[in-house]
Amino acid sequence: MVFKVDMKALWLFSLLYALLLSSAVKAESIASYPVGWQFWPIVKESILYPENSDLPLDTTLFAQETFRAYSWINNGEGTSLTIRVHPSKIKQYLNRGPYSDGPTVVAISEDPSIIWVTEHIGSEPIYGSYNRKGEDISHTHPTLKSDYCTSCHTSYKDICHHGVCSVFGSRLEK
Repeated sequence: MVFKVDMKALWLFSLLYALLLSSAVKAESIASYPVGWQFWPIVKESILYPENSDLPLDTTLFAQETFRAYSWINNGEGTSLTIRVHPSKIKQYLNRGPYSDGPTVVAISEDPSIIWVTEHIGSEPIYGSYNRKGEDISHTHPTLKSDYCTSCHTSYKDICHHGVCSVFGSRLEK
């Protein structure tokens, strides 16, 4: 039996395979993009300070690290930040965990539009960074990679319980 190889089909298959591999290499988010996050309750509104800001002397180490990590956002101009919690996890959030499986929290910066995702699988937190279209952008900056998120979220156990960092604001009180 002789098989004929269609060179055009082989070339097309090779091209598609290469594109698939190149997109897989770029993607580094582990947490999935949570469809419908826009409708989750807002639990906190804050800002990411511009890079030329002087932080108060009593600023927590967590806040200092956040400032150092994200002062580059919006060309160093800072941006507003909104925290939303999955509706089924509000009670878990108020109790600071533990969390059931699935998407848990999103933090959204206004400019540029970055969506940081915390999801839980087997009670363990995983992280991802996306744009509003749901495209993985973790490859665009070292502080958007999930391993960076993990290192910070595990370092500040006084604020980050079960992988979710929270300082209760005016919208929700424990």
